Order: sequence, then C-alpha cells, then structure tokens
Amino acid sequence: MNLEGFKTRQAKYGSYTTVYIVVVVAILASINYLADRHNKTFDATANKIYSLSEQTVKILDGLEADVKISYFDRSTDFQAARGSLVRYSNASNRVEVEYIDPDSRPDLAQAMKVRSYGTLFVEYGGNQEEAQSIDEEDITNAIIRAKKGQAKTACFLTGHGEAASDGRDRDGLAGASEEIETANYSVTAVSLLERPEIPTQCTVLIVAGPQTRIEAPELDILKEYVVGGGRLLLMIGQSKSPEIADLVAEWGIRIKDDTIVDLTGIGQLFGGGPLTPLVANYEDHPITEVMGSAATFFPYARTVEPGDPVANWKVDQLFSTTSGSFATEKLEIVDQELVRNSARETEGPISVAVAATHDIPEKTEDSESSSENEEVIGSEESEKQGRVVVIGSSRFARNYSLGRGSNLDLLLNALNWLSSDEDLISIRPSDPENTPLDLTQSDMTKLFFLTVIGLPTLIVILGLWVWWRRR
Repeated sequence: MNLEGFKTRQAKYGSYTTVYIVVVVAILASINYLADRHNKTFDATANKIYSLSEQTVKILDGLEADVKISYFDRSTDFQAARGSLVRYSNASNRVEVEYIDPDSRPDLAQAMKVRSYGTLFVEYGGNQEEAQSIDEEDITNAIIRAKKGQAKTACFLTGHGEAASDGRDRDGLAGASEEIETANYSVTAVSLLERPEIPTQCTVLIVAGPQTRIEAPELDILKEYVVGGGRLLLMIGQSKSPEIADLVAEWGIRIKDDTIVDLTGIGQLFGGGPLTPLVANYEDHPITEVMGSAATFFPYARTVEPGDPVANWKVDQLFSTTSGSFATEKLEIVDQELVRNSARETEGPISVAVAATHDIPEKTEDSESSSENEEVIGSEESEKQGRVVVIGSSRFARNYSLGRGSNLDLLLNALNWLSSDEDLISIRPSDPENTPLDLTQSDMTKLFFLTVIGLPTLIVILGLWVWWRRR
C-alpha cells in the first residue's frame, strides 16, 4: 500500500479544504461588513408600516445641521428600539443615534435629566427636545420642535357660536385640537369681545363656523391683523354671515350664498349624503401638491372661489368638487327628495377653497423722505406676508368628519402653510391595515391536502428515491 501517496493526496485535499474555508469565511465577512456599512431594508407591507412616512423623510431631507438622537435604556433593551431608530440614521447621513445605558453612564443620565428607562432626546442646532416615546410620530415631532426652536400657537376665535376647540361632542373640534397640538402647536381660545386685539403669540387665527354676526369693530381687527402680516384660517359653512363675505371680497375672495350637492353617492360610503360633497381635484399649490387623488369630504359646503383681482393680493383656488356635483342658490327638499331647478344651479366642478397672500411692501429711506401721498416705485418688499385660507365648510374638521378620507391631512397642511412651515406639508402615515386572509371551504381543503399530505408525501418519495439510487 502506497502510504506516501495517500498522505500526499490527503494533504492536498486538506489544503484545498482549508483554502476553501478561508475564502468562504472571507467572503462572508466582507458581505457582513458591507451589509453593516450599507444597511438596506425593504418594506413589503401594503401600508409601508415599517418605513418612515413621507412627512418624516421630507423633514430629514431638509435638515441643515446634524441631528443627534440619544436613547437611554437598559442595554438588554436596545435591540427593541433599534428597529425604529435605525430608520432615521438610514434615511439621512445627518442623523446619529446613540444608545446609552443610564446604569453604566449615570453622569450622562443625570446631566440630561433622565427620569426613566426608554427616554429619548433629540438635539439639533443647540436645541434639545424629549420625545414622548420611540414611535415615529413622537420622534419626528421632537425633531420638528428642536428644528423650529420656538413655540407656535393656534388661536380659535370665540364669541359667535363657533365650534368649541375643546368640544368632544359630535360637532366639537377637540379631535382637531389634539391633532394640532400633536403637530407642535399650543391651542388657545381668543375672544375679541373681551379683549379687542389678537394676541401677538397667535401664529394662526382660526375662525371655525361663526353662527352669529361678527361686529364691525371685530372685522376691523381681523382686517388689520391679516393686512399687517397675520395668518387666518376661515372655515365658513351654511351660516348666514354676509359680513364675512364682504370682508374677504376686499381681498379678492368670493364666498357665494349657495349649497353644494353631490350626486355621485360616494359621500354615503363615508357616513354622509348628497350634502357631503367629495373632493378629489386639487390645484398646484403647496397645501395640496402632495394630496394626489386623496379623497376629502366637506359637509354642508358652499362655493369659495377667486373673486375680482385686488392690488397686492394673490388668490389661488385650492380644490374643487367632482363633475357629478352642482351648487344651488336655493336648496329644496320635498318628501325627502331633492327638487332640481336648473335656473338656480351651477354645474360642477365647484371650487370649495382658496388660499390668498398679501404682500406688504417695506418702506425705504427714500420713501420716508418723500411726500406722504407719493408712491414709491421699486421699494423693497418685506418678507412679512399676510396669508389667508378660506374653506367653504365649517364641518369638515369636526369630530364626526375629521377622520373621513384625508380631511386631517388637508387641515394640517393648511395650518403648516399658514405658519410658513411648507417643509411639514405631507400625507401622514396611515394606521396599519388589517387585511385578514379569507379562505373558502374549497381553499382550506386544498391547503390541507397540500401542507398536511402533499409535502410530507413528496419528502418520503424523494427519500425513497435517494435510498434506491444509493443502493
């Protein structure tokens, strides 16, 4: 027996095996290194529940400084939070995530005033904000607060039968107020009857469906506020308020005294009816550019459209109803049937909302030295700008209708535009969709035979075939 040849072959095969193992390990190590350096994930869920929302991505893309996310928890619990936080660092190279065990670093935990495990802080440009949880909404809101560095206030006008900002009944606005607070605003009520001025801390003044007359002195305050650079969200429905129509007419906005009727029947699918018109046609404007074909609904709406041009005012239509709608000057219903009168009707699409801006020219030194009646040509234009959004329904944001379609998105987008926060305008993430797999009896029978009988039988047959071949 040639032992020397056997040993030579054995050594050769052993060296081949060693080289093979080394190469495989090197390849796997390289793949692991590249995967760690270039972390890529794919979300196959229908609602993309494991992906950052469009709003968050938009905010991260607009970062002008680095964001540091500091997460304090037990080291054994880091992995549970990593799935949420790594999405931020993967989405932007400006985001750094640090995991800190307060038991190992009590000095750092004390310096940042950590009170409990699972605490998360966001630092941006010298500002620090605490997130309420590791949910995307809370983390992104903390980034927004740190980025803005100043508080915003949404003021609701009261004193004329407006919907209550804290009302939890069907027609209240508590739901809208809570969402506005979640969007990093504080919410407060303002009465011009008690104090004839709009507080300076009001970022946006909201007038939500007044039911009684707004008196002339109050209208003057509103006019002075907007013309001076204030921001106004006016939701006006079927209330008799000709004084408001007269006010906005001075700004190039026309509010008609009519009612919009939708005969498509889609409103009934969302708990409405013919008086809850559907909107899916959006104009090219920062408020609506991300809406796509999203459906919004406006109960008891009236026509709001651009009126006659007014100097220093720019008015843009925002959206309109479908061609299956019409506006009528006199709504007649007899025996629960709508009575049509073509002479009083305007066929759809019907404009439901507008956005307007008022540019305020800034006086220069030359203008101050000229006569008071002399118009200065070429004066610099101030960055301060009055903004107004008028929506022809006071009910689309109420508790019973806020959740219909994309009503909430539209409300917050309008608010962000009024606040000059265009970078926050987006479609918010949807709730996870429950999509159960419904199987018929026939499908269940097929599945049973395939998994319980078919696959095991196939494995047995393959095993017998291999045994027979080796035999």
